[in-house]
Amino acid sequence: MVSYAVRLITRYDGMVIATFPDLPGVSALGRDDEEARDEARRALADALSAYARDGVAAPAPATAGLSVISLELVARPVPA
Repeated sequence: MVSYAVRLITRYDGMVIATFPDLPGVSALGRDDEEARDEARRALADALSAYARDGVAAPAPATAGLSVISLELVARPVPA
């Protein structure tokens, strides 16, 4: 299982943005904290899959002082 720190920020309109300090450009949006975390798990899975597909090592997670999103990576066949 891999775990990355996630930062939740509530916008002016009440929507919640989830960002990963260790993965620039990876973010998610939800109507509340719970939905933002769920969307963040999907965004994290997509980002880590993209790193693997491109043969690039993902940045190492640093979890100090922030909430953490954990994800169990499961190997799936790549569609042709």
